[in-house]
Amino acid sequence: MVDFLFLDFDGVLHPQYDGEPTPKEICFCHLPRFEAVMRRHSGVQIVLSSTWRQQFGLPQLRALFSADIAQRIVGTTPTYPADGPPRLHVREWEILQWLQEHHAADKPWIALDDSQGDFRNCRHRVVFCHPWEGLSEHRAAELDQALQNSIFTPSRS
Repeated sequence: MVDFLFLDFDGVLHPQYDGEPTPKEICFCHLPRFEAVMRRHSGVQIVLSSTWRQQFGLPQLRALFSADIAQRIVGTTPTYPADGPPRLHVREWEILQWLQEHHAADKPWIALDDSQGDFRNCRHRVVFCHPWEGLSEHRAAELDQALQNSIFTPSRS
C-alpha cells in the first residue's frame, strides 16, 4: 500500500491552458473523479505539490476539497529556493525534501502530476496526466492501481 500521494492541480484536476488562466467553469472539473479514487484508498495521506501552494495557505487549499478528503491533506511540499542553483526536476526535489523533513524517506509514495520534465530518478513513482486533459478515466484507473501497490510501473502512453 502507498502511504503518501503528492498532488499537482494544473493539468491534473483540470486541463492546463498553455499559460492562460483556467476558465472558472473548468477549474477543478476532475476533482470528483480524483476524490472517488481516493475514497477507495482511505489510508493514503495527501501532500500538495502544486504551485498553488505558493499563493494560497493550507486552509484555503483544503477548502477546495470535500471534507473527508481535506482532512487527509497533511501538508505541502517545500518550494525550491529562488536563490538556489538552477536545477531540473524541481518537483522531484521538493517531494524528496518533504519526505526527508518528515522522516518518511522509506515510506511508499506516488505522485499525480502532468509535468514529466519535473521528474528524473523517480518517474516510476508518478502517474502522469496529459496536461491538456487532466485526470481522465484512463489515468484515474492507473492512479487506482498505483495506490494499491507499493511498487508502481507507469504506463508509457
